[in-house]
Amino acid sequence: MLPDDPRSPVAATDVTHDRLFQLDGNVYVVVGAGAGIGEHVSRTLVAMGAGVLLVDVEADALGAVAADLGAPHVVADVTTEDGVAGVRDAVATHVDRLHGYVDVVGRMQRKRLGDFTLAEWEEDFRVNLRHAFLVSQGLAPVVAAGGGGSIVHVSSVMGSRAGRRSPGYGPAKAALELWVKQLAAEYGPSGVRVNAVAPGLFLSPRFVANEAGARSADALASRTMLGRLGQPFEVAATIAFLLTPAAGYITGATIPVEGGSLSVDATGLDDVPL
Repeated sequence: MLPDDPRSPVAATDVTHDRLFQLDGNVYVVVGAGAGIGEHVSRTLVAMGAGVLLVDVEADALGAVAADLGAPHVVADVTTEDGVAGVRDAVATHVDRLHGYVDVVGRMQRKRLGDFTLAEWEEDFRVNLRHAFLVSQGLAPVVAAGGGGSIVHVSSVMGSRAGRRSPGYGPAKAALELWVKQLAAEYGPSGVRVNAVAPGLFLSPRFVANEAGARSADALASRTMLGRLGQPFEVAATIAFLLTPAAGYITGATIPVEGGSLSVDATGLDDVPL
């Protein structure tokens, strides 16, 4: 769709507009595909015409999603070099050209700082950041060698805001967002775009199954501009957009998907009587 001469503007009549939001024929690895946002991403990409190679550490959940989608899959722990090597081998076996990958792996440990141990701090960085380095090291060169593509990591609104109940998670996600910029700078000349999405609080099965979460859902929803909590498919849809040609000039960015909750007044001034 882009001209041979990058200095030449593309006329509106020369744009294939009906292809801007399609992924027909593209192939992506989805890391963390067995449940939650990863499952939603996998189903969204397939619905948009893409092929997927699904990866997760949980064999049963991954196998069920893969069977339903008729997609190849590999059980791997991507926080280890051996696990990522297995994913790369699976790509070589199942994929002619890799157009990108989506990394959904992450986990929050909720504790007050005074009770948080060094081992838990290191675990947060292992699960939320170290794996991103390993996956990028294993797969980004493959995407670049194939002619370019798009990579999306999943961060969190906690990567840009302080919190008193998860002292390792936010800092690890903040580092992930800078890692996205590093990767975008490294592979941009090869035609690879790298971005992140930062979800806010959404109605995951884990959240609604938690009694305290269910009790506070209405109050938490009121903190957003939309007056509701998000759905996992809305995060997946934003990720899918970043993979499409429509997002062709977006790279090194983190896109918030949080219903405007970070843009409302946090001082409480709105609630002070006039």
